[in-house]
Amino acid sequence: MTRSTLAVGLTAALLLMATACPDAWGQSRAATQSIWINDGNNATSFPRGRANRLGYQINVRLSAPDIPETQRVEIEFISTGGPTTADHNFTLLLTPRGIGHSPPQSALEVELPFQIPEQTTQQTIVRHLPKTSYGDAYEVSILDNGQPITKAPNEIGKPLQPYTVVEKGLRDELRWRLIWIDSDQDESVREPSLQSLVESTFDMQWDADVFQPEQLRVNEAGQVNEPFVAVQSHTPDELPLDWRSWLPFDAVVIHRQDYLRFQSEKPPWWKPFTQWIHGGGVVLIRGTQPDEVNDTQQISDSASTLDAPTIDALAKSAQQMLRTGAAEMSRNWAQINAINQQINVMDEATRQSLEAIENFRRSFASSDGNQSQATRLGTAKGMQVFPVEAGVLVQLPAHGNDEPIGVLDWRTTKSILGFHALRTLRRGADPMIGTQRFFEWMIPGVSQPPVYTFMGFLGLFVVLVGPVAYRKTTRSGRSYLMFLIAPVLAVATTVAMMGYGIIADGFGTRLRARQITWVNSNGDAMSRTRSTYFAGIRPSNGLQFPANASVTLLLDNEETSWEDRINQRFAPRGKVTVTEEEIRFSSRLLPSRQQRQFVAEQPRDQFGTVRITESESDAVKRVSVMLQNDCELNLQNVLVRDQDGLFFQAENLKPGQSARAKLVSSLDASKLLGDWYKSQWLVNSKTNRQSDSGSGEMRRRMMTETFDVINKIRSTLALTAAPTDGVFEYELQQRMQLGKSLPNNSYIALADLSDDVPAIDGISIENSIHFVMGDMP
Repeated sequence: MTRSTLAVGLTAALLLMATACPDAWGQSRAATQSIWINDGNNATSFPRGRANRLGYQINVRLSAPDIPETQRVEIEFISTGGPTTADHNFTLLLTPRGIGHSPPQSALEVELPFQIPEQTTQQTIVRHLPKTSYGDAYEVSILDNGQPITKAPNEIGKPLQPYTVVEKGLRDELRWRLIWIDSDQDESVREPSLQSLVESTFDMQWDADVFQPEQLRVNEAGQVNEPFVAVQSHTPDELPLDWRSWLPFDAVVIHRQDYLRFQSEKPPWWKPFTQWIHGGGVVLIRGTQPDEVNDTQQISDSASTLDAPTIDALAKSAQQMLRTGAAEMSRNWAQINAINQQINVMDEATRQSLEAIENFRRSFASSDGNQSQATRLGTAKGMQVFPVEAGVLVQLPAHGNDEPIGVLDWRTTKSILGFHALRTLRRGADPMIGTQRFFEWMIPGVSQPPVYTFMGFLGLFVVLVGPVAYRKTTRSGRSYLMFLIAPVLAVATTVAMMGYGIIADGFGTRLRARQITWVNSNGDAMSRTRSTYFAGIRPSNGLQFPANASVTLLLDNEETSWEDRINQRFAPRGKVTVTEEEIRFSSRLLPSRQQRQFVAEQPRDQFGTVRITESESDAVKRVSVMLQNDCELNLQNVLVRDQDGLFFQAENLKPGQSARAKLVSSLDASKLLGDWYKSQWLVNSKTNRQSDSGSGEMRRRMMTETFDVINKIRSTLALTAAPTDGVFEYELQQRMQLGKSLPNNSYIALADLSDDVPAIDGISIENSIHFVMGDMP
C-alpha cells in the first residue's frame, strides 16, 4: 500500500469516526468553554454504556495537544434524575500511562478535587494544570467521597511510538498553532486564507518527506491539522475565560472591526485574552481596508517597531524564498514523474498524487505574481508591528473585502515575528528534559560539597592514623592495634564529613527568587518568577502556587539527552493537586538536600505603576522630578526616563507615597543598571560542563541529540538572536545591558518580592531580586 493510499484511508476513517461519535471529539456542551483540538482521543464519560445507576453523568475532556504546556481539563456534570439532593465531593484522578508519555520519567500524576452542590442539574468545572511531558495518555478515575464511582478507570489519550517520539515531539514544538476568530465580516475568505497558510509551508513539508497533497487541507469548520501548521476556528462565544487556555497557541487571527468592537465592549473573554497578550501572545489583525491603513491609534498608542523599508526587505526575502522553493519543487516533481514513467509504475493512485503535487506547486507559484508584489507588504499596504508589553500586535496588509490573506502575507508575517512566533521561545522554559541553564540560578553554598572542609577532615585523619596512632602503638609495643584504630578513625572521619555536610546546609527550607514584573500604563501587570528551592528535610505539605499561575518545573538535565532516556524505566515525577485556591506540588518534587527550580507566570491586575506628578516644563532646567509610587510593593530603588530622555533616580519609595527623584547622567544610569543586573547573576562553572568534555565524539553526538529543547528549536530555525530564558528575561537584558536602553517615559525599579512568591510557609529567602519595569501613564 502506498503512503498516499494509506493517508486517504486514514482520513476517511477519521471522518467516519467524527460523524458516528461527535462526543468523542471533545466538543463541549457549554459553548463558552469550547476550545479544543479534536483528535478523537481527548474525551471520556462516567459511567460508560447505556446502564447508569449513578443518577448523573460526568464528561471529562482534556486539551489535546501532546506538547508540554499548561493543560486544560474540563469536567461536565449532568444530573440524569433531576437536581441533586446532596452535596457531592468528587476527585478526578489522572494517572499517566507508560505508553503515552515521554521522556518516561517526566509525567505528573494529577488530582483535581471539585464539589457539586445540592440542587445542581448541570455544572462545568475548568481547571488548568502543569504538564511536564510529551503525550496525553492517562487512566482516568473519579472518586465520590473517596470511593471510585466505577469499577475500573477509563483510558484517555493515545500511545506514543518510542523510537519516533523525539522527532514527532520536536516537530510539534515547531508547529505553528493559530486560532482564527470567525467573523461575519469575512466569512467567505476564511477557507482560502487558511489554504494559503498551509501552502506557505510547502518547502518544509517537501523537505521533511511529509508532503500529503491529497488530504483535505481545511475542513468545513475551519480546522487545519498539518505537520507544520495547526488552526482552530472559533466564534467569539467559544473563546476561553482563563488566560492559560491560550498558552498552547502561538497566535490569534482576528478581524479588525471585531478587535475594535471587543476592545470597547470587553466581553468576558477579553480580559484573559489581553493577559495572554501581555505575557507574550501574538495577535494578527486582518481585514484592514485600504482607507484604514494609517488609522492605527485605536489599535495601539505605540509606534510601529519596524519601518517600511525593513518590512519591504522582509517581504522581498520571503518572495525570493518562495521563488527558489517553487523552482526546487518543480525540479523534484519532474524527476519523480520521469522515474515513475521510466519504470512504468504509473498507477491511478500515483497519477493522482503527482497531479495533486503539481496543482499544489502551481498554487503557491502563482503567489509570486509580478514584480510589484515585492512591495505589497510595506506600510503603504498597512502592515505594521506594535509592541504590547511582552506581546506583539501585527496589522496585516490591507485587502479588499473578498481578498484572502495570501501565501506571501503569511511568510512575511512569520519572518517579522522572529522568535515571537513560537510560544516555547517566548516562555523560555521547557519542563520535559531540563536544561543546563538550571545552574545559572542556584542557591549558593547549599547541596554542594564543602571541598576545603573535607580536605581538612581527610588531613586530620592522615595525621591521626600516621604520626600519632602509629607512633604511639609502635612505642608501646602494640602495633597490632592499628588494625582496629585505622578503621575506627576512617568511620569517624566519614561520619564527621557527612554530619558536617548536613549541618552546614541546615534542616530548613531556602528560596532564591528572580521575579520580573512587566507593568502596562494602566497598572495591570504580568509577572515571571524563577524560583530555586532547597529543603534540608522534605516539606510534608509540598509547594503551593497561586491558583491563577502557570507553573513550569525546570530541571537539571544531568547531561542526558531525550534520545538516551527513551528506554528508561517509566515512573511519574510526582503529584500535582489543582483546586480553585491553589496549585500544589507534592513533596516528592522537592527531595531532601536537593535544589529544584520552578518558573511561574501570573497576571497581576491593578498592580500599580510609577508616575511623574511634578516636573519642570523646560528640559534644560529640569534637575529633578516628583515621583509617586502607585505599586502595591515598596520600591527600594527606581530609575525613570521621562518623555525627553532624561534619567532620574529615587530610593525607598513606599506604596502610595511620593519622593523627589534627582537627575542622573546617561552614563551613571547605564552603570546603575549594569550594577543591578550583575549583582544578582550567579555564574556557575557547571553551566558549561557539556562543552568542557574532552571527547570529540561526545560533542558530535550532542550536536544531533536533544539535550535542550529550546536550543534545539533555535538551531533548527537558525535563530541566533532568540532568547533562551523567555521574552521577559530578554527584554530586561536588552534594557539593562545592551544598546536598546530604557525607552522614554518608562522606568525600572528594584522591589520587594510579592507575598505569593514563596511556595512554602516560613521559608528563608536569600539572594533574591524583583525587577519591576513598565511604561508611565
